[in-house]
Amino acid sequence: MGLLQKALETYAVWFEEYKIEQAEAAEKAAREAVETDPYVIQLNAEAEALSRVLYGVKDNSTDDLKTYCWCVFNRVDNPNYPSTLEDVIAQPSQWMRYDPTNPILENLYQIAREQLDEWHTNTHRPVSSEYVFMNWSKNDICLRDNFYEGSGTHYWRFGQ
Repeated sequence: MGLLQKALETYAVWFEEYKIEQAEAAEKAAREAVETDPYVIQLNAEAEALSRVLYGVKDNSTDDLKTYCWCVFNRVDNPNYPSTLEDVIAQPSQWMRYDPTNPILENLYQIAREQLDEWHTNTHRPVSSEYVFMNWSKNDICLRDNFYEGSGTHYWRFGQ
């Protein structure tokens, strides 16, 4: 019985090591598949660019940063602006303290990625694409649907 017990223990150790190796191999294959998926590559590039835009207003609230993202998206979706995120971002003098060399901060990247996911998948469009103009202050960012503020201008902020 001692020999059988030893064999069972050896098998149990081997089986646990085998399960770990299989899990690691599956995780590695999943990472490699994601790293070569053209959609994911594009989404990551867009999130990096958008997080550099957000860097200019990084001291605003999370809801303000999300509002800022939707101004960018709305311009892409509006026929009066360029039709790609990269081209909208590259327009001169449009984004507060934007510089293409701004660092990519993890919290800004996560906000950008989350909002990009919603925009691309249309799971939740919080505001009409007509809201392409913005009011900015260090305490508040809101979008508006009219360049000239006045009667008939509608305003929108994330979370309202």
